[in-house]
Amino acid sequence: MNSRDGPSMRMWWEARMSSRTSSPSGRWSAEWGVVAALWRRDMLHLLRERSRWLGVVLQPLLFWVLLGAGLGDAFHVEGLEELDYLTFFFPGVLLMVVLFTTVFATMAVIEDRQHGFLQQLAVAPTSRLSMVLGKTAGVTTVAAVQLALCLLAAPLAGFQLMEIHWPGLLVAALLGCVSLTGISFTMAWMVQSTHAYHALMSMVLLPLWMVSGAMFPPGDGLLGVLMSANPMTYMVDGLRHGLHGGVAPVAQVGLWTALGVLAVCSVLSLGLAVVAASRSNRWRP
Repeated sequence: MNSRDGPSMRMWWEARMSSRTSSPSGRWSAEWGVVAALWRRDMLHLLRERSRWLGVVLQPLLFWVLLGAGLGDAFHVEGLEELDYLTFFFPGVLLMVVLFTTVFATMAVIEDRQHGFLQQLAVAPTSRLSMVLGKTAGVTTVAAVQLALCLLAAPLAGFQLMEIHWPGLLVAALLGCVSLTGISFTMAWMVQSTHAYHALMSMVLLPLWMVSGAMFPPGDGLLGVLMSANPMTYMVDGLRHGLHGGVAPVAQVGLWTALGVLAVCSVLSLGLAVVAASRSNRWRP
């Protein structure tokens, strides 16, 4: 019994779990078990903290109303005099909802590291990909619920629900959420506290949202270059095309181009998150 104490106990546990997952079927079962457990965990957090998640929806909508009312008279797009700012800004509000969702949800990565939950996953004979996919699945589901609540205000922005290109809108939202979750997960894994995470969000994610075409139309020169290099630009354009029935009057790229770029960004961001999660020495005590 004493030989299993301390490090010996951990080695015995890893060997026992490895024997259970030595077969391919057992390995896949363990991987999907991690994904399902992390997804269910985020769903329980959603049910228990409904006021917190509801605030993620209400804050962007309030921002949309106030900013739209304040800049409505000053907003003008040449050749599109009928386009008001509330209509133009609404896709940016949807992106803000997804952004806030990924930020608050991946903040739990830091809390789980501090409370030892990630150490428990580390001794399990499963890949870091299952950890990332489980977190991404949970965040995407939460974002879908919040986007559904936010889309109830679409008629107030001038969009008819029956005229929305729902496949394009949903795919753009899904790919955009996966991309932002991968980026946010990587940032949360790299920092040591929630304060540092908030600082990174303020310096990186919020400026990217501001120059994504969410607040003002695409421009020329340096601003146009920044927008073209910004992954959030393609999510805004995808959402904008979807809301306008497939073809938006103002956008940087077309719908299919936006979805293609978002698909590439999703794969790259998930790969980056897996690489970051593999560097377990950053959070081991």
